[in-house]
Amino acid sequence: MSFQFIELLNATDYLFIIFSTLLLYLFNFYYNYFTRPNPLPGPLPLPFGLEKLFFDGNFKHLAVNLNQKYGDICEFRLGGYRRIFLTKTDHFDDLLSPSKNLALFTKVEYISTADKFGNFGRGMFLNNNYDTWKINKSFLLQSISTPGFNKEAINNTNELFKELDGYWNLLRKSQSSNYDWLEIDFSPWINRFMTDNISIIATGEHGCSMASYYNTFNSDKSKHERFFVDNPELYNSDRFAQAIATYKEGLTFFYFIHPFLIRHVPFFKNKANAFLKNNNYMMKTLNNMIEERKFDFANTPQKLNSKHDLLTLITSNHDAKSKAIESLTDEDIRALLLDVFLAGSDTSSNTLCSVVYYICRNPRVKQKLFDEIDSVFPNDSSGTLCITAENLTKLKYCEAIIKEACRIAPITPVIRRVSSAECEVAGYTWPAKTIFYINLASIHMDEKYWPNPTVFDPDRFYLQNKLGEFNGDLSNFENENKKSIHNKNKYSLIMFGGGIRICPGRKLAMLNMLTFMALMFKKYDVELTDMEAPLKTHTGFITNCLELKIKIKPRKPL
Repeated sequence: MSFQFIELLNATDYLFIIFSTLLLYLFNFYYNYFTRPNPLPGPLPLPFGLEKLFFDGNFKHLAVNLNQKYGDICEFRLGGYRRIFLTKTDHFDDLLSPSKNLALFTKVEYISTADKFGNFGRGMFLNNNYDTWKINKSFLLQSISTPGFNKEAINNTNELFKELDGYWNLLRKSQSSNYDWLEIDFSPWINRFMTDNISIIATGEHGCSMASYYNTFNSDKSKHERFFVDNPELYNSDRFAQAIATYKEGLTFFYFIHPFLIRHVPFFKNKANAFLKNNNYMMKTLNNMIEERKFDFANTPQKLNSKHDLLTLITSNHDAKSKAIESLTDEDIRALLLDVFLAGSDTSSNTLCSVVYYICRNPRVKQKLFDEIDSVFPNDSSGTLCITAENLTKLKYCEAIIKEACRIAPITPVIRRVSSAECEVAGYTWPAKTIFYINLASIHMDEKYWPNPTVFDPDRFYLQNKLGEFNGDLSNFENENKKSIHNKNKYSLIMFGGGIRICPGRKLAMLNMLTFMALMFKKYDVELTDMEAPLKTHTGFITNCLELKIKIKPRKPL
């Protein structure tokens, strides 16, 4: 009977059905919008998720523009979800208070297509399960608090800087005399430096990202020294770092592209398959690392006694059935290592790009930086710096520079939380699956908290009286928001997130950045090749430095 009815329909009937269905969808879509709970100002949403076509992925511009046009609390629909943007610090206690408000524990909403990567519910970043997340965080904090971890992290940074300095000296000799200015793009160098650094911290493997990048400058071994790192049997940190970058791109792809397009449209389907292939390579590499470390621990444990990398600590503690991590599987270990790679290199390297850029733009700041580093690390005949965690805490002005760089150019322009149950935020009651964004890009430039906010001024954070003595745990780095002369609100500067989801590796990140600054500016004078050029960046979920052309010269011939 139904087939007979269909056969009776003509083209006009089909068009009428399609048109009626479309009108019904539009009516239902906008009825739900205009009857939504807690209506807030914001742009009119588009049906079928068409907002994606007009959104370039830049959350900084989106947050700033929404704040300027609609005020301190507004909304924007994207990807089928309602997103609430908050710019008033009075509203942040609900989202970032230390209390365990598990209804606002989630950072990333569940996406079925992205779950093909196999990491949702594991590790830390993509883990929305509080119980397993707590176990992973507990282990990570135990690991980076072990005796010798900070010392080894400093030593690793020192050794990697010697390697970096060696490559720069080779480039200088190939281009000019030893003491002339060497022009470089700092961004790819520091990115690869931090990639090799996090590789050692996470796995104990040295990596070869800097060596691979140096090879691009001189492919002819007969002319200059070339470092061969393309042995397929060796762990190639440069290839793995590129895979990490592709993984992040893949998460964004699956986040914004509708599942129907991914399944049925060849262009999107092929891209999805390429991302999944890249993911398989990453998982296989991490699995091999875990298996090799377990083998070493079972057969030659004495070789690992002096190692303090996370993989070794995980393997040894896991084998010993540590109470904190006795339930971790190999998949959990793999996800935790992946989180360290995802969060450990980009944030620090991009922050240091901003630091170097603003130091070079402000001669007074640079001279004050030189004076502090020279006072903490006076010249000696050995020509090497004896860097310890204790003397790093004396670099108060360097620390202030990092904070000011994070204020004026936040690496993460917005912080996200997703409600897993009904909750109260900003005086409203919200249903589950509401997405909240804290607008750091606007807060960090708010004149209520920061006089002359567009001016780079580390003195906002610098304290002449050097409060606090070193107690071995770098606790002074914890007080990002408490030591500012001008800062009148604890949420007016947010560097590492907040609440129970605050970055667990924030102290280690500060340690690594301060160590690099001490080494870099003790050895080199640094200038921008073009003082008028803006810092070239691209902002999505985080802000990446695309290029930073500088010239360097040893401050004193060695």
